[in-house]
Amino acid sequence: MWFGIVLIWFGFKYLFRFLTLRFHRHPFWQQEFYTFLDPLYLTVSLVFLTFFSKNELLTLGGAIVVFILLFFQSEYFLKKHPAAEHWVRVNRLFFFLGIFIFLFISILQYWSYYYYILDPSALIFNIVFFRAWSLTIFWLFWLALAGLCYHFLPRFWRLVPFVGWIIAFVVYLIFWAFNAGILYFSNLYLNPVIISHAEGGSGVMLNRISYELFFCFLAVLIGFLYLLRKFLQTQKLSPKRYWYYYNFLIVIIAIATLFSVASFWNTPEAIVIKSFYDYWRGTTEKVELNPVVQQKLEKFGLQYETSNFYVARREKVYNSDKKLLPNKFSIQKPNVVIVFWESLSSRLVGAYNSKRVGVTPALDLMATDPHTTIFKNYYNASTPTITGLISELCSILPPMGHNEIQNENRLQRHGMLCLPQILEDNGYKYSSYVTAVEKDFAHKDTIFTSMGTQEIYGTEELYKYIPGEPLSWGWSDHQLFPVTWKFMHEKVKEPFLIMLSTVDTHPPFTIAKDMVEYEHGDNEVINSFHTTDNAFGSFWEQFKNSEFYNDTILIVVADHAIFPAAFKNDKFPEEAGKLTFYDENAFLLYIPDNILPKTVETNASGIDFAPTLLQIFGINVPNNFEGHSIFDSREKFPNILGMHEFGLWINQMDGGKRKVDFIVPQDLKCENSAIGQDANFPLTMCEYENYYKWKRSMFEEGRFWFNKE
Repeated sequence: MWFGIVLIWFGFKYLFRFLTLRFHRHPFWQQEFYTFLDPLYLTVSLVFLTFFSKNELLTLGGAIVVFILLFFQSEYFLKKHPAAEHWVRVNRLFFFLGIFIFLFISILQYWSYYYYILDPSALIFNIVFFRAWSLTIFWLFWLALAGLCYHFLPRFWRLVPFVGWIIAFVVYLIFWAFNAGILYFSNLYLNPVIISHAEGGSGVMLNRISYELFFCFLAVLIGFLYLLRKFLQTQKLSPKRYWYYYNFLIVIIAIATLFSVASFWNTPEAIVIKSFYDYWRGTTEKVELNPVVQQKLEKFGLQYETSNFYVARREKVYNSDKKLLPNKFSIQKPNVVIVFWESLSSRLVGAYNSKRVGVTPALDLMATDPHTTIFKNYYNASTPTITGLISELCSILPPMGHNEIQNENRLQRHGMLCLPQILEDNGYKYSSYVTAVEKDFAHKDTIFTSMGTQEIYGTEELYKYIPGEPLSWGWSDHQLFPVTWKFMHEKVKEPFLIMLSTVDTHPPFTIAKDMVEYEHGDNEVINSFHTTDNAFGSFWEQFKNSEFYNDTILIVVADHAIFPAAFKNDKFPEEAGKLTFYDENAFLLYIPDNILPKTVETNASGIDFAPTLLQIFGINVPNNFEGHSIFDSREKFPNILGMHEFGLWINQMDGGKRKVDFIVPQDLKCENSAIGQDANFPLTMCEYENYYKWKRSMFEEGRFWFNKE
């Protein structure tokens, strides 16, 4: 790129020199200004420093500084021209109008970058700058054409292009007054769905932010009209040729930008226009949830109002008024620590499986504590970690997978109401999430932030608190538990929520350098679980001998089931080849002076995690949850589903027996006729596919988000 730009620059210098001599331009251009071209080029080239920045705001600030330098440098050069008065006047007007538009559009593009959640182009560093530059030059291009028409058209018509340009810009401002508010409330752009659901989507389209932004844009419009008025007035003060040069220069820059910067075509404006165009042409694929499928889903506790914009809106989390916490927490809220144990299938835990006694002695000790409740028949709703955590903390079957989140950048944040935000809204003063790997892996940093988590610690952040070097996939569990204990003492205000994701039990199960072998050490999977349990054991011992034992709820729960490939035939002959990505998960809940049953056997899944905790805490709020509290309505719905790109999973009652089906979505070959006509029959995989596709479309339209009003 550098080599190409240098070639273009020397080509431009040669062409400039040739044209000024060929057409006998003023000696100032042939000699003095020609010597100024290299310093001007140096200033312009500073824009390329933006490629070294990964921070969008820093990039925009750097670009603005370069533009200001360019302005003062051009002013300095142009003042040396014998007709400097005209050149300086035109230069100032174009600069002030251009920087005004650039600053305004930069704010809009950053707003979009920050709030829009399904933007794969956000992977490109400096995308905000590229989009802001493309749109700024787009508006200046049409302004330049209007300026050229002003000097060529008859007197009556010369203002028509300017008036058209002004009207278009005013419409643009009105569009953004709505779109910016919609982005804030739904994390999506203005789209035909919001218009078609005017009643249900009114809170998204017309909201407090929209009204506030409308007045902000009105102020912008006033400033814009003032600058444009000065611009038009000055057209009469300087000869035409000065305007010609600037207008032609802008047209050339605009054409070059259009062909060299593809960001113009993935701007929010272009996406919105395309969505309405496709909708108008009828090319937008509309997925409808079959009424029979909808009735069958109700047997799984999945209830939707498809005619509403918010299809999963519920007025409260649970209906029961039973008290689930001891009286001592009626005044002082308990602290909450959640350990999301990587791949913790219950079959590997002694408390659940007598054949594995000794593999997880610390978990078994926690399970035998008189204040610990053991949940059985609790299955993961999704997999792997990021979607598993979304399902548990936000109570939704996520229709997007890890590959789409991590590699395709299809979900950087969301607008759902999740457990951390609900706890903060109800008196919890601190929340954090600790992970062994880089916190931006699978967008955990932005996704957990959008859940309401205040601080996220990854590999780099933990260097400040953990001595030595990382010993596993990032930090090992023997390093993570002590730093979590440290945070509980030093980093927080009570009551707090601290979440930790363990790592050593992640495939390939041999990474941790501080592995603790089990028995002969010949089973790598068992070794890894024994290692994490050993780290947890020290934590549990500290916990039991501290004040936290009396005022803190401790939860150990799987983020998802262990991957079936872990069960090789030589080490696990009974399980090898028989498991899917869905399995019973371990879920242990310690509450000081616990009044819950010792064992709960209600069939449940990850989407029931947050509703269950909220009922225990006595917090009941409007929500878009798909799950139910295990102590409330979940027992009415014995059927559960699992959803992920790795596979769709159905676990349902059929004729008094439990029937389990699993398939990878890509392997399904279904026709419309595959959907049954009788809601009394069990849900089939082809019917599940209809639900899966419908849910993806609803998810991408933001109809699972929580209305922030």
